[in-house]
Amino acid sequence: MNKIQQKAAIAALAVLIGGGALLPVQSAKAASFDQPLEQVIKQLVSQKVLNGYQDGSMRAESKVTNAELIKMIVLSLDLQQTGSAPSGKEKWYTPYVNAAVAAGLLESAQDFKPNQPASVSDAGELIAKALQRDAKSVQYWMSGLKITGKQLSRGDAARLLVYSEQAIRSADAKIVSIKALNKITFEVTFTAPLTLEDETTDQANANFAFSDGLKLVNQPRLKTGAIATYIIPVQTMKPGTTYSLNYKGEHNFTVAASDETIKLQNARQVTSDTFEVESFRRDGVMDYGYLISAYAGGHGANAVVLDENNKLGGQQMQIISSLATRQAVLTSETGEQMTVNYVGYTQSTDGKQEPKFRLPAGKTLQPGMKYSVTSDWFVVANNSFTAQSVEPLEIKAVDSVNETTLNVTLAADPGDELFAYRSIQLKGSDGTTLTAQYKVQTRKGAVGVFELQNGGKLQAGVQYEITPVGSWAVANAVELSVN
Repeated sequence: MNKIQQKAAIAALAVLIGGGALLPVQSAKAASFDQPLEQVIKQLVSQKVLNGYQDGSMRAESKVTNAELIKMIVLSLDLQQTGSAPSGKEKWYTPYVNAAVAAGLLESAQDFKPNQPASVSDAGELIAKALQRDAKSVQYWMSGLKITGKQLSRGDAARLLVYSEQAIRSADAKIVSIKALNKITFEVTFTAPLTLEDETTDQANANFAFSDGLKLVNQPRLKTGAIATYIIPVQTMKPGTTYSLNYKGEHNFTVAASDETIKLQNARQVTSDTFEVESFRRDGVMDYGYLISAYAGGHGANAVVLDENNKLGGQQMQIISSLATRQAVLTSETGEQMTVNYVGYTQSTDGKQEPKFRLPAGKTLQPGMKYSVTSDWFVVANNSFTAQSVEPLEIKAVDSVNETTLNVTLAADPGDELFAYRSIQLKGSDGTTLTAQYKVQTRKGAVGVFELQNGGKLQAGVQYEITPVGSWAVANAVELSVN
C-alpha cells in the first residue's frame, strides 16, 4: 500500500482522543484473516473508533499504548459506558478505563498503566473477557492474522478488533446453517454468538424447536476458534428422519438425521459397579470437551482448534458431544441385561476420553462374569470384559474446609474421576446425620471436595463418624472433629 492509497483509505490510524459514539457494529462487513488493512481502518473510522493524525500519516507500525487499546476495545466491542465525557480534571481515557473495570476486563483503575505499550498477550486476554470467550480463541485469531511479537502495533490492533467484532454476542443471532455430525450431535452456525442466557440448557431447549419431539440434552457449546459455530448435543436421532427446526419462532430449517455411530475402542471395568469406554484422537475421535470454548482454559495443552470441516492436522475428527443423560446396555454372558447410565463429568478428564457408566443402585459386577456393552449411539471395537474383584477406595481422612465443605482424602491417588457422584454420611455425636456429595471436577490427586446436602452444616464441638454411602469406599475409624 503506497502513501497515496493510505491517505485515500483514511485520514490516519490513531485512537480517537475526544468523545464519540460507536456506530452499529451490525452494519460492518464480515471480516477475514486476509482483509486489507485499508478496509479495516476505514471500517473503524466509520464507527468513530479511530480518527486521523493532522499530518495524514497512518503510523500503522507504531506501538499502541494501553490507554489507546482500552478505548478501542470499549468502543469497537460495544462495552457499556457510564457517566459523562471526561472533565478538564480527568484524563481522556478515564471513561474507557472505568468501563473496562466495570466489565471485568481490568481489576482496578489504580493499577492501570496507560502510557505503557500494550502487549499482544494482554490484548488477547482483554478481548476474550470483553467477548465473554476463551483466550485460546483470540490467540487463534491472532495467529490467523499473523500478529506476532510482544508489543501490539496500531495496525495489528485495528485488524484484530475488526475481526473480533464478529464475535459480539447477540440476542438477535440467526441460524446460517445446520448439519448432523452423528447420531447425537448437530453443528449449527449462527450470524453471531448467542447470549449467555440463550446458551443455557433450559433456554436453548425453548429456542430450538425440533420436530418429532427431539430435544437437546445439554447446552449449545461454542467451538474454540470459531466465531459463532456451536456443537449441539441432542437425544439419539431416529434413522431415516428429516427433522425440521424452528429457532425462536422465526427460522425454519430441515436437516436429515445422521446414522453415524460414535466409534469407541475398549470397554473396561474400573470399580465394582462402574465401567468405562475408551477412544483416542489418533483414531479420529475427539471428545467435545477438548474443542469447545467453555473448556479451553481448563484443558490446557489438550485443548485444540478444529478447522471448519472438523479436521485436526488434516485428519477428519468424529466429535463426541455431551453425554449427559446418555445410556447404554450391559449384557452378561447369561443374557441378563441392565440399562446403565453415564456418570457425569467423566468423559474428558486428565487428557483422556474415557466416559464411565454406572450400574443401577445396589447392582454390582460379578467377578468372573463376562459382560458386553452395546448402545444405539456408539459401537465399541472391543466391547467385552470379564469382571474382576475390585477393592473399594479407602478414605484416609476427612477435614472441614468450612461449615458446608469437606476435603476427603484417599489412601492413594486413584488417577481418575472415581469420586464422581459418590457420597459420604456423617453421624454426629449430637445425634444428627449429614450427607455430603462429591463436587464434580474438584479432585486434586487423592483429595476431592465434598459438599453437605439439603442445607446441612457442621456444628462446633461435634464429632462426626464417617461412613461411605454404598460400597464404593471404606473408611476405617475415620472421624471428623469440628472445633
